Amino acid sequence: MGRGKIEIKRIENTSSRQVTFSKRRNGLLKKANELAVLCDAQVGVIIFSSTGKMFEFCSPLSNLQCLIDKYQKHVSVQGEGFGARQQLMYEMKRMEAENDKLEVLIRQYLGKDLTSFCLNDMIQLEQQLESSIDKVRKRKEEVLSQQLTNLRRKENILEDQNNYLYRMMPDNHAMVAIDQKPGPSAMMDLFGGVYQQDGVNEFPAYRLQPMQPNLQQVGFMSHDLQL
Repeated sequence: MGRGKIEIKRIENTSSRQVTFSKRRNGLLKKANELAVLCDAQVGVIIFSSTGKMFEFCSPLSNLQCLIDKYQKHVSVQGEGFGARQQLMYEMKRMEAENDKLEVLIRQYLGKDLTSFCLNDMIQLEQQLESSIDKVRKRKEEVLSQQLTNLRRKENILEDQNNYLYRMMPDNHAMVAIDQKPGPSAMMDLFGGVYQQDGVNEFPAYRLQPMQPNLQQVGFMSHDLQL
């Protein structure tokens, strides 16, 4: 007949408990050794009895202290990753709540979802909108004033360039001279006539030639004289 199933609970008898501990401990250490050898695994076992006595086992070609350090490092890395994930999840939830709040405010500013508003909320919202409108108008006036100043500056620059190009045109030198010397003397100076400078009349090298008489008329007059 097979052995009956033992109930897993604390053994009240001290001697029986000590015997069971010794047997199970040896069996556990044996299984740990088999696992390390068969599967090429790093196994470490630490056991403390009820009296405080320590029993340990470490897989061959390994050190129990090295296994403990490796375990602590692995746990700390996992803990940091878990903490980072928790922080990221918290930040995402906070941003989602903030986004929902902003969407509600936008709908309220657009005049939507106002059924839950009381009179004080309506007055406060109206004041906020009026303040926002004043700020927008002030900014618009500043932008318009700046654009007007820039346009006036461009206008002055274009006017200066236009005047410079007009003075540089060769066909306008004569007109400029006429504008500087108004009167008949300037016209005579322009076309080579007589002009007066420092009280002295200067004549250019031009002479007036009388028109030739009509030869027929001259002949007719001589014939009358002979008669």
